[in-house]
Amino acid sequence: MHRQLTIAALIAGWVFFSYEVVLAHHSVAANFDQTKVVDIVGKVKKIEIRNPHSQITLEVKKPGGGVSEFFVEWSDKNSLLRRTVPVTRMRVGDTVTVSVSPSKRLSNLGYFRTATLPDGTVLRDCGFAAFREAIANGKSGCDESAR
Repeated sequence: MHRQLTIAALIAGWVFFSYEVVLAHHSVAANFDQTKVVDIVGKVKKIEIRNPHSQITLEVKKPGGGVSEFFVEWSDKNSLLRRTVPVTRMRVGDTVTVSVSPSKRLSNLGYFRTATLPDGTVLRDCGFAAFREAIANGKSGCDESAR
């Protein structure tokens, strides 16, 4: 009986602490102010299209001189590929304008909305809901009006 209680307590503790780890994963709505849009102009230093989140690192000129890094969080690699976002059009060394939803906590972090490339091309990621709706309506991907 004592052994069964010990095993049950260990399992309950494991479930409890595992639940904390799940809650630690952040959401876009919790960390980024989606009611605001900020345009960041910078030179692409690094592009990491990966899971669970992609990231673009920009070198942004400071008003008083010098350069600081700005980090742009983005969807995961699988979602970007599935939604046919042409992420390879943005290259390291490009000077781009990225529109972001600013972080609620950090001044050098934002969540991707659009990016204007040097040739004027605008990269968009319609997001999962708009993509799903477009597919349901017989389109092959994100509809321009849904972006």
